[in-house]
Amino acid sequence: MDMTRLIALPYAALALAATAAAATSSSGDDDAAALGAIIEARSDEDKARDRWRNPAETLGFFEVTPVSTVVEVLPGREWYTRIILPYVAAEGRYVGANYQDGMWPLILPEPTPELVERLSTWAETFSESARDIAETAQPVTAFEFGAAPSSLEGEVDVVLFIRALHNFNRAGGAFGAEALSDAYRLLKPGGVLGVVQHEAPAGAEGAAADGTDGYMSREAVIDMIEAAGFRLEATSDVNANPADQPQPGEFVWRLAPTFGLGEKGRDAYAAIGETNRMTLRFRKPEN
Repeated sequence: MDMTRLIALPYAALALAATAAAATSSSGDDDAAALGAIIEARSDEDKARDRWRNPAETLGFFEVTPVSTVVEVLPGREWYTRIILPYVAAEGRYVGANYQDGMWPLILPEPTPELVERLSTWAETFSESARDIAETAQPVTAFEFGAAPSSLEGEVDVVLFIRALHNFNRAGGAFGAEALSDAYRLLKPGGVLGVVQHEAPAGAEGAAADGTDGYMSREAVIDMIEAAGFRLEATSDVNANPADQPQPGEFVWRLAPTFGLGEKGRDAYAAIGETNRMTLRFRKPEN
């Protein structure tokens, strides 16, 4: 028996492992640099939110990479879209997802005819507007929950619910259950569901913790998502803001960037910053 060969084998395995680890580290460094460059290139208005939203750390925590297929829920004013879409444009894929049509009358008591019309064509107009953000290797697609395209089933790496869950609760639990069911179907086994959500203070109840005022309890969010089949894997305080201590009756939108109370208390609210937010990573089981 060649003892030299037997002794050499473990060292060869270690060398291969070290090489693979170095390659992974190098790739990770390159990805971080690319993401950082995109974040730095945005407008000053967008970057003013970074201290509260921590996009590089948040997307890293959710395992978004340049090769990821990412579904962003409620792109809204496209703040995160202007980061994610350029990041995945060359090798990955970006998909926008919006609330179900039936939700809007429940969360917007008096939607204007213009808004109703805009929402009815949202998927098409959003896909078109995304062209102004970045040229992509694959066309940007968009859908509304309840009508998720079957072509995406089992193809998605990451679904992001960033400041979006409270409206499902405001409209009734059935809409949220349908959205999470769609997310589960679209994700690959082992895929990530990422949540950033306005977090209610410990012990808060009723409107202060059920989404009515924009805040939700951590326990309610975890229960809601685990009921859809996901497993909570990790939590982060990256988007926590201990200065946000809402009193009963105070809603999320009193703070930046909305300042929903106008000039009333604006200086004090500006000093608080944006809301206290939980950051949770869930995973779809491998089997």
